[in-house]
Amino acid sequence: MSVPLSIITIVRNDRAGLERTRRSLGDQRLRHFEWIVVDGASTDATRPLVEALLDQGVARGGSEPDGGIYDAMNKGLRLARGEHVLFLNAGDRLIGPDALARATAAMAASGAPDIAFFGSQMEFGARVLARPAKPPRYLWHGQPGLHQATFVRRTLHLRHPFSEQYRVCGDYDALTRMAVAGARMESFAETIGVNRFERGAMSSNKRPLIREAAAIQRAVLRLPRWKVAVSAGRRALHSAVFTLLTSIAPRGSAR
Repeated sequence: MSVPLSIITIVRNDRAGLERTRRSLGDQRLRHFEWIVVDGASTDATRPLVEALLDQGVARGGSEPDGGIYDAMNKGLRLARGEHVLFLNAGDRLIGPDALARATAAMAASGAPDIAFFGSQMEFGARVLARPAKPPRYLWHGQPGLHQATFVRRTLHLRHPFSEQYRVCGDYDALTRMAVAGARMESFAETIGVNRFERGAMSSNKRPLIREAAAIQRAVLRLPRWKVAVSAGRRALHSAVFTLLTSIAPRGSAR
């Protein structure tokens, strides 16, 4: 059966996060979507929950060892059947019960772009910051929208899967390759996703983030060295701010 949306969730040893994502999806007024859950062979209470979701037909997917986050995301992508896919990983959630309805209506009204960027809220403990979607041209520096608020045409994404050579920038790499291939991208004013930042998340990823992004900008986008340097400086500044903000956030599980 054809569905307009595939929501893909990857998880490992994070039952509480998976429960939050499940509640968020269960609250959605728009029901015509499928949920794919890919568990990386959890060793805690997450696995029984995943098995229950699959047995009850709430989700499709499985539980098995994987080679990391992007291997797991590619597995979910291959299982999906929707026109567009959204990666809503364990702990991610949508804002309000009408989030998917608003997103799909906006996309339909604009002729269903290949890639649709929406706004997000970023949570650092009790502090919440708005992160509106940036215009597609922002891709020269980074992702116009956070992953839990970015819809990608499934057939396009299958032609440009996540590269497992990256630790933290596999999504940015895939988006840049799709853009270079001629994908039609559009950004929307609606805010639909919530991204919760855990303590220490940015400080541990700062160096690979800057290094990997620069490699992608040179190899895929063919940016001149001066522009890559400007982007690296901006990333360093943003990472410092995020490190400060995540220092006040609660510590939690991470995939």
